[in-house]
Amino acid sequence: MQNPAKPVLKKLSETFQTRAFGLVVSFLGVTFLLLTLCISLDPEPFLRFGYLGVFVFNLFGPGTLLIPSLSGHMNVYSLALATSLGMAFNDSVSWLIGRSGGKIIPYSKKFAKVQGFIERFGLFGLLFLSFLPLPYDFIGLIAGYLKLPYKKFLFPTFVGRFVRMMLLGLGVLVLKR
Repeated sequence: MQNPAKPVLKKLSETFQTRAFGLVVSFLGVTFLLLTLCISLDPEPFLRFGYLGVFVFNLFGPGTLLIPSLSGHMNVYSLALATSLGMAFNDSVSWLIGRSGGKIIPYSKKFAKVQGFIERFGLFGLLFLSFLPLPYDFIGLIAGYLKLPYKKFLFPTFVGRFVRMMLLGLGVLVLKR
């Protein structure tokens, strides 16, 4: 019996490889970078959206860049929480895509290196990698490819991001004094 998810994953894989998808992703990436720049220069209009706005922004955009400008206006711990939750769920998309296996992800030396690191260190490896300012989408793809259970991916991803965002926010507050 054929796995019912295979045709969906095949279609998804084909969609990700189209020029239109690439253009949409590029447009959204540039848009969120420009929004991040605008918010960083003048955070006041964005503050009315509160922590929910920070969470939603991080579902789609580069939230790490917002921490320095928002930490002076918002509670650093709540800001780190909203940012980390948004980023972790954003990375969940990569994990989900990785579940489709080699159809989307070309196997390379970098892939093998990260795969070996995750296999060797497990959840602590993911925690460490999520703490670093890396393109974590690649890590999420590999974790999905390795069929790592979602909870075992999400928890260290969130915790590593939370600690990093909290330290970044607190560091900015110390430097502003």
